Amino acid sequence: MAVKVITAKISPTPSWHTRKGDKKILASEQFMLTMHLKKDGKDLFVAVTFLQSFTCNGLSVPSKLRWFLPNWKDDDQLYNTAGAVHDWLYATKGNYGMFKRSECDDIFRGILRESGINRLHASTADFMLGLFGGGSSHWGDDEFGASVFAKLEIVAC
Repeated sequence: MAVKVITAKISPTPSWHTRKGDKKILASEQFMLTMHLKKDGKDLFVAVTFLQSFTCNGLSVPSKLRWFLPNWKDDDQLYNTAGAVHDWLYATKGNYGMFKRSECDDIFRGILRESGINRLHASTADFMLGLFGGGSSHWGDDEFGASVFAKLEIVAC
């Protein structure tokens, strides 16, 4: 694992609109995800700001498997943010090259763990990304136009 999430927090709690299908659109003006990461053995503190109208589809879990891993949890916005930041990282090819695809998956899994999801569920979600959703066809695909509604800043190294 090249990137490990040490901590992940969001502020303020975002509110979302649900549109046709599983599409979620940020209703709040903005919210921020702050993370302490270990990348290649070094501490990295980053803040990802999501702006109003940011669009994602949650965790992209097929409906038949949502009993095991929900696509969205109305009562757990950090869980939902795992899917949002992963969608954005893929749309921007790892924040324009800062993170490799596998590192984006590491971040996704780490945020799920920080949200309270157990290792089995978080690792299964990560594994499923590799099997079904993570392939190169989604890397760089900004299907929701998310790239312009979020930005990452390095707070400290």
